[in-house]
Amino acid sequence: MDIKNFKCTVAYKGTSYYGWQKQRNFLTVQGILEYALEKIFAKQIKTHGASRTDAGVHAFGQVFSFKIETSLRPENVKNILNDLLPDDIVIKNAEEVNYDFTPRENVREKFYRYIVYNAPFLHPVYKGLCWQVEGRIDIGKIRQILPIFTGNKNYFSFSKSGSDDRQFVRSIDKLRVVKKNKWIYFDYEGQGFLYQMLRKITSVFIMFAKDKIEKGLVEEMFEKQDRRLFGYIAPPDGLYLMKITYNKGANGKNILHHRR
Repeated sequence: MDIKNFKCTVAYKGTSYYGWQKQRNFLTVQGILEYALEKIFAKQIKTHGASRTDAGVHAFGQVFSFKIETSLRPENVKNILNDLLPDDIVIKNAEEVNYDFTPRENVREKFYRYIVYNAPFLHPVYKGLCWQVEGRIDIGKIRQILPIFTGNKNYFSFSKSGSDDRQFVRSIDKLRVVKKNKWIYFDYEGQGFLYQMLRKITSVFIMFAKDKIEKGLVEEMFEKQDRRLFGYIAPPDGLYLMKITYNKGANGKNILHHRR
């Protein structure tokens, strides 16, 4: 029997989980998925995720893969997994891909969205799903500093101390801010981002809009590469991994199996 490589797209509400990555003694999305897969196939299965979302961060389009010797079709895998998973984790799609495919390679773009609710009262329904910020936020002012973040930049000042990152140059290919009534959406698109980078950038935008920091400090963060210049970070509640797209042909036109 052939060993198949399955690529799955999963959505989850991250409120109850200590992030994506499996960790000892902590409830994580990857840990729950691997537990469910073990129930299906009666053996331990290692999954590989495309992006390490932090504790409390949500996803509409996280991608992971795993390999298993099975006769099950992708649709069967999707349906059985969804029957086993809790309500806050849902497999949206499953497909069989080239044996050599891994979710972290050949990524063309990752699309993240950060959601802010700009009002003094937040309905309990939205608790844990956004960052509530009181006091009017002028997105016109925020747009004044958007050009500072274009092109390849060293985001060391926007990274978290103690992370696994060793190279800090990143490119935000598309950056948009839109306000709809009381909701503010910050959209970030790029090939990859540092751990907690987008949450720190979002907090910079909010603090700048509320006159808590000056434009010069934002520029200084890029010039001096010093994390101590700005210590605020937006909560994980408002961050969503929306979609991951891959370079054309990354999945392989012809499915290649591996035989034992």
